[in-house]
Amino acid sequence: MTPLTAPSLAQLINRVSRALARDADSVLKPLGLRYAQVPVLALLHEGLELTQKELAETAGIEQSSMAQLLTRMDRDGLIRRTPNPRDARSQTIALAPDTDTQLTEAHERLADLDGRAVAGFTDKEIDTLKHLLTRVSDNLNQKKDTVDNPVQ
Repeated sequence: MTPLTAPSLAQLINRVSRALARDADSVLKPLGLRYAQVPVLALLHEGLELTQKELAETAGIEQSSMAQLLTRMDRDGLIRRTPNPRDARSQTIALAPDTDTQLTEAHERLADLDGRAVAGFTDKEIDTLKHLLTRVSDNLNQKKDTVDNPVQ
């Protein structure tokens, strides 16, 4: 039996995730950004114009959380909203003009944080870690799909 004091895999992953989010917020704060905005910024950086629903689905964020996030990003001048030409009930969202420098700096700071997180790891260890975490994510997403859509 595993001692109760030994952290489970889920606890270790959660600790790492929380530490990365905390440190990412810290390095992004001087740029006026938050780590929670990164998935949206990454999607929009490709020049896409997406609806709130499309952003939420693609980023894996609940609609209500995405709405709050986009409201803050709009307030901070990071995005622009325009009427959706395909659906008058919604808007498309794109990056605001003049965000390239800010996003480039954010990317550099997050890359430095990634490097700090795996300091002392070999390239092979980093590749293995990425592979294993991807498999964990895939396993959990596959299980979620099974739970959400049980075969009749």
